[in-house]
Amino acid sequence: MRYCWHLMKCGLKIWQRSRVLQGAATVFLFCVFAALADAQGAAFQDYFTNRETIFTTNGTLIGDNSMATVETGEPKHGGKVGGHSLWISWVAPTNGVATFDTHGSSFDTLISAYTLNSTNATQVTQLHEEARNDDDPGFEPTSLIQIGAIAGHSYQIAVDGYEGDAGTVLLHWSFLAAASPPPIIVNTPNDLAAKQGDPVTLTVNIISSGNIQFQWYFNGLEDTNQNGTNFVITSLQDTNVGRYQMRVTVGNGNNRVRFYTSSSEVQINSEGSSNTLAVDKILDSSGSALIGDDGGGPGFFPPTKKGYAPPPPIGVVRGYNGSQVFNTTFATTDPTEPAHCGNPARATYWLMYQPPANGTMTLDTIGSTYDTVMEIYTFNGPLVGYTNLISLACDNDGVSLHGPSRVVVQAVKSRQYVVVVDGINGARGAAWLNYTLNTNQPALPPQAASLVVTQTVLVGANLTLAPAISGEQPMVHTWKKNGTNIAGVTVPVLSLPNVSNANIATYTLTTTNDLGSLTVSNIVRVVTPVNCTVTKISGAVNLAFPTAANLRYTIQSATNVAGPWAQWAAPFTGAGENFSTNIAGPGMNFFRVRIE
Repeated sequence: MRYCWHLMKCGLKIWQRSRVLQGAATVFLFCVFAALADAQGAAFQDYFTNRETIFTTNGTLIGDNSMATVETGEPKHGGKVGGHSLWISWVAPTNGVATFDTHGSSFDTLISAYTLNSTNATQVTQLHEEARNDDDPGFEPTSLIQIGAIAGHSYQIAVDGYEGDAGTVLLHWSFLAAASPPPIIVNTPNDLAAKQGDPVTLTVNIISSGNIQFQWYFNGLEDTNQNGTNFVITSLQDTNVGRYQMRVTVGNGNNRVRFYTSSSEVQINSEGSSNTLAVDKILDSSGSALIGDDGGGPGFFPPTKKGYAPPPPIGVVRGYNGSQVFNTTFATTDPTEPAHCGNPARATYWLMYQPPANGTMTLDTIGSTYDTVMEIYTFNGPLVGYTNLISLACDNDGVSLHGPSRVVVQAVKSRQYVVVVDGINGARGAAWLNYTLNTNQPALPPQAASLVVTQTVLVGANLTLAPAISGEQPMVHTWKKNGTNIAGVTVPVLSLPNVSNANIATYTLTTTNDLGSLTVSNIVRVVTPVNCTVTKISGAVNLAFPTAANLRYTIQSATNVAGPWAQWAAPFTGAGENFSTNIAGPGMNFFRVRIE
């Protein structure tokens, strides 16, 4: 009865919202939300300026960001594009380490913690990021951050949905007190790429006092040689690519507390483009707008009510020849991600490529440390996810068994391509994605061996029209019958089962790609088998048969039924008349009528 009383108590509070959203489950959710907010004195808010404050050392907030928006000038939470952010403010009761996570939320979350730049700062544009996260390894697609908290300081926590995701938000937090103030993280390294052999230094800038120790981690493993605020790579090699993170320890012995900075990813790009990165999620691969596409713009940014500006592009590979080297130790996959080359997605990384010129593009994963599978896609308009991917080629073990993959496609400079590298059965490691563009083998417009094809088929037979079309992919195919569009057929194959005289027509296939258009005509003639009659008339033999209009008839003869057959008389075109002729010749002869 007590449980029911609580439901009744919150019923009036949520009545208007429950009428809009409907459903007992939704009403119950908001009842729980109201109870938690009452217990902790605060609740999520959409606007930063309306945020409320929590003071407890641990707890949970439940909310829903479906109706939340993003404000002008609001930063990218988790370092990614969002669209539906919620805010809460938390005050540290003393010095220590605070952990915030969104485990159990119903969608792909982003989270960041901020401080304001000064004591009198009040605007969302005056925030300084302390920590950020998209996917917490082992708990993806939810998120986790840790911050060193100073007694009495206020920390602004934002939870958002990756690329506009929304649903039920669970925010958990906990706190461990420290004997001395933890360092203030001024900034952490951005993800970067550099040339093989280049020196790379990762620096975490901090403001600290007291007993502080630092320890770096590489791909989740402790590197005992790096224990300062700088991580130095004297000569970048494929063994150095991956994720780096610094652990901060405050105090000693039983008074020791620890937290981890936001991770940074290091890759190799043979062109030295520092902002060109292979990424774990397909939508993060979007770079500049397509050139000469069908009207789409840059990558997908969810619409908002507050004028949220899209972020700058990540960077797109545009070289003639080169390599991108990355590590897939922490690679994930989306539940809705398609199988690549028939293999279920397990540990995928994506890279966008836009060729600087037209040509034939070869991609391979030679040099990778694990068994890879690869597929290359393109898309029309903005990249909005898996739904508008167009597969061009894929491969598993094309170079060697249980080894590298290779694909070859024609490419044009007006189009972007997205390449995915996965590991067979979830294999992970250092991946080499090598690309070569041969401009001496340019991409081609649609081509066919013949532009007019005539086919004659018997009534009741099954006919397939499939002109051999080659050229740069993707292609768009349109079929017409006697000039009228055939709806629903978008492939270069047209099936005509159980043909009749109604199928007698000219079928045209128009194929278009980025470089041109081609039309192939398929003239279909349907023949009803004729009954020939042979009659002996005064020393001669008369052959007679009915004709059909517009069909071509040829009488052939042979001395053996197995042939060879030769033309006996000049071909003629029927007009629906009954045809007859005398046939004669020395010895035994066989005759037949060929109809076209």
